[in-house]
Amino acid sequence: GIRVPRTLKEARQLDRINGNNCWEAAYEKEMKNVGIAFRILEEGQPPPPGYTKSSGHLVFDVKMDFTRKARWVKDGHKTADPETSSYAGVVSKESIRVLLTHAALHDIPVCAADIRNAYLSAKSSEKHYVVCGLEFGEHNVGKVAVIERALYGGKVAGRDYWHHLRKIMHDKLGFTSSRGDPDVWFREARRTTDGSPYYEYVLIYTDDILVISDNAEAILRNELGS
Repeated sequence: GIRVPRTLKEARQLDRINGNNCWEAAYEKEMKNVGIAFRILEEGQPPPPGYTKSSGHLVFDVKMDFTRKARWVKDGHKTADPETSSYAGVVSKESIRVLLTHAALHDIPVCAADIRNAYLSAKSSEKHYVVCGLEFGEHNVGKVAVIERALYGGKVAGRDYWHHLRKIMHDKLGFTSSRGDPDVWFREARRTTDGSPYYEYVLIYTDDILVISDNAEAILRNELGS
C-alpha cells in the first residue's frame, strides 16, 4: 500500500524515504491553484475590520491512478453556522433521464465535463482570514491571509459557488433557469442541420456539467470554460 501523510512535514519525510517528490509535487500544485483565494498582507499588518479568524489544513490522498493529491481545505466546522441554505445546486435524476431521452429522440449531441477548482471561481461571502502556516511558504509564515474566494470546507462555499454560476449562466451566457428544476438551464438556438429552432440545455450537478446541444463541446470549451 501507499502511506498517506497527514501533514506537510510528514509528506516531505515520506518523499525522502521513498526517494521521490510525489507528495511535494501534489502540495505545490494545490497551493498554486488555491493561491488565488488568498490576499496575503504585509508582515505585521492586521486583518481588515469586521474579519474573523479561521483556519484550514492540507488533506492528502491517492487517486485511482496512484497520482498523489493534496487539497487545502477550510476548517468550516469551526466557524459560525449560516442562517440560510449553504448548498450548491444539484440537478435531479428525473431531469437527467428526461433530457437524455429527449437528446436521443432528436439526435442531439451530449457532452459532459467537470469544472476544475470550481469553488475558487466564486467570491467568498464570509469575512474570514487565516494566519499563514508553513504550507504558504516559509517567507509567509505568521502573516495574515484574507480569504477572498470560496474554499472547499467552508460552510457557505457551495452557496457562493451556486450564486456565482447562476449569474454567469443568466447574465453572461443568456440561459434561463427552469421553473421545474433550477439546475436545468435552457437557451433557444438553431439546429446545425436544417436551421430549425430548438433548445440547448445545460444540466448542473455542483461542478459537473452536462450539455445537450449541436454545439455542446463549443459551449463547454468556449463559453463555460472561459
